[in-house]
Amino acid sequence: MPYPPKRPSNPKEPVPAAPSPSAASAPEGMERARGLARRYLPNGVLLWAGVAFAPDSEASLWVKVQCARLLAEVAGAIPQAVPEAPRPHEVAGDSSED
Repeated sequence: MPYPPKRPSNPKEPVPAAPSPSAASAPEGMERARGLARRYLPNGVLLWAGVAFAPDSEASLWVKVQCARLLAEVAGAIPQAVPEAPRPHEVAGDSSED
């Protein structure tokens, strides 16, 4: 089945407008996202623990390992990789060995 056309076939049809942003600014949006994460993270942790450690879990071994890994990351047991700070660039022609 071909993809639908990007523009209406009839030029007089209105093009749908883009949805309005859910937050007025980026920091406000991040605060909302953090609030949602605080609200729903406990449910996610319970789900991951049930899948990983329940004796009657029918999940495959790979899924159980991934859920256990997610639990360890959330608990802070696995340190997050921190990139190195960039080194200052040397300016061409600038030498202090005169």
